[in-house]
Amino acid sequence: MTPRNASLTHLLTRRLAWLAVAVVFVNAIAVVAYYGSDRQALEVEVIERQMDRLEAALYGAPPRIDHLARALFEEHPASYGFAVLDQDGRILDAENPHLIPSPATETGVFAQDWVTRQTTAEGQVLIAAHKIDERPDQLRLVFVMADDPAGLMLRALAAEFGEHIWLPILPVALILIGANAFMIRRGLAPVGSAAQWARSIRPGRPTPPLPNSPFPAEIMDLVEATQRSLERVHTALAAEKRHVAEAAHALRTPVAVLVARLDALPPGETTDRLRADLTALSRTVRQVLASARADVLDVADGVRTDLVPIADNVTAALAPLAYQANMELSLNSAAESIVVIADPEGVEVALFNLVENAIVHGRAGLIEISVGPGPQIRVRDHGPGLPSEGECRLFEPFWRAEGAPPGGSGLGLAIVERLQQAQGGAVSAVSPPGGGAEFILSFRPVDL
Repeated sequence: MTPRNASLTHLLTRRLAWLAVAVVFVNAIAVVAYYGSDRQALEVEVIERQMDRLEAALYGAPPRIDHLARALFEEHPASYGFAVLDQDGRILDAENPHLIPSPATETGVFAQDWVTRQTTAEGQVLIAAHKIDERPDQLRLVFVMADDPAGLMLRALAAEFGEHIWLPILPVALILIGANAFMIRRGLAPVGSAAQWARSIRPGRPTPPLPNSPFPAEIMDLVEATQRSLERVHTALAAEKRHVAEAAHALRTPVAVLVARLDALPPGETTDRLRADLTALSRTVRQVLASARADVLDVADGVRTDLVPIADNVTAALAPLAYQANMELSLNSAAESIVVIADPEGVEVALFNLVENAIVHGRAGLIEISVGPGPQIRVRDHGPGLPSEGECRLFEPFWRAEGAPPGGSGLGLAIVERLQQAQGGAVSAVSPPGGGAEFILSFRPVDL
């Protein structure tokens, strides 16, 4: 079975999602490139974050920084330092004060907030001062960063990324994806309804009615044109099937008359040949009628058929033909009743063709008809067996194996396959141990 392609709704929604991902990705690259290239802006961001953290960590009298805020400075004594100063420039609390240049603690130097970079023997040091206006004691904070092993710059960059990408852009992108997916689904709903209507079309069945949901003008034109074309095809096909069935049915009466008149002729070689020809003609007429019946067969899920009595009737009907061919029919059933979902007449015609085919091609011995176990019927002969795999075209119409007995039309097995397909069943052929050929009719089981 060929896998179905993704629906148009899924394709458009997926492409929209990829477009939104691409927009977010491009914006992310732009933000990272912009802030990553502006080191001064990142340093200001780091200072502001650290000043806010130190200011929030002040407690007690004299003021001190709590242990949580001090952890960064304690873990990196050679990289970060801070000092808390009063308005006279006295250090009230500090961590790693050796990193702080002495001018940074002078009162007049930082009357206002400032940031500077100073070159020392170890390298450049970033120094910042901040006056806490909200406190009446007018405390000042000094922060020093000689190196950045804790990744404060990267944290600042990540904060900018979250502030400018995740918070404003990502939710908007998700909302747009959801809104557009909803609009696409609603907009393409008529297309999906039309596709579902098209999938409900089955060969040999009337065209299903159109859905009640309104279609846009373009889709409605396409659906109505398809419906008109299907109706014309169905009308022509029905007429063709009717003509074939009528012709085959009309032939049955003259064939029966010829058989009756043939019985009145004296026995002899000519009479035997005529009788064989009439038997082949009668079989062809039956197969044409069966072919027409297979074209119109439609089995609903509620139809129940017992395979056992059908097999019994077919065996009884074909026993005289088997006797004339010097063969014997044997019927075995795994149960008294085996019920399946199938058309009784369709099962009978299919089994009749298989048994008749075994009588014609089996050529000798016993023909075994087995019903069950399970929803199946097996017909086995002990003749020459199936053709080789390369030549096996058993179910092709009008195909006959090399060396097949004369008088056949090559329709019997093809009709069986069409009948089984129309009933939702299957037919298969195998080469059983011991020679011969075995054909298996499989049917839909009845769910208990």
